[in-house]
Amino acid sequence: MSICSKKIKVTATAREDGDFDIDICSDCHFVDHYAQSLKKVSMDDITNFEKSTINREDVRGNMSMICLAPIAVYQAAWMECGMLSRKIYGKTGDVAMRMGKD
Repeated sequence: MSICSKKIKVTATAREDGDFDIDICSDCHFVDHYAQSLKKVSMDDITNFEKSTINREDVRGNMSMICLAPIAVYQAAWMECGMLSRKIYGKTGDVAMRMGKD
């Protein structure tokens, strides 16, 4: 993440019941709590932002409000269910947020 010096890798794997197993690896201890709290998400979690487990305060723990980890979970799950193209996503390189003066 370019907003901090930490790295994150998120993998989503579709389950037979329609949910997704989530695996999060990071060198950030705040994201470690998130990874332990978020092992599975449903289709409703990835399509209903306001009510999603991905965004719940008790799941996020002490992560910064601007942490990109939850967005990475959405993107991984969307890709796993075909809502994002793996081919196009792979061509774009790492996902980063750039902030600064124009």
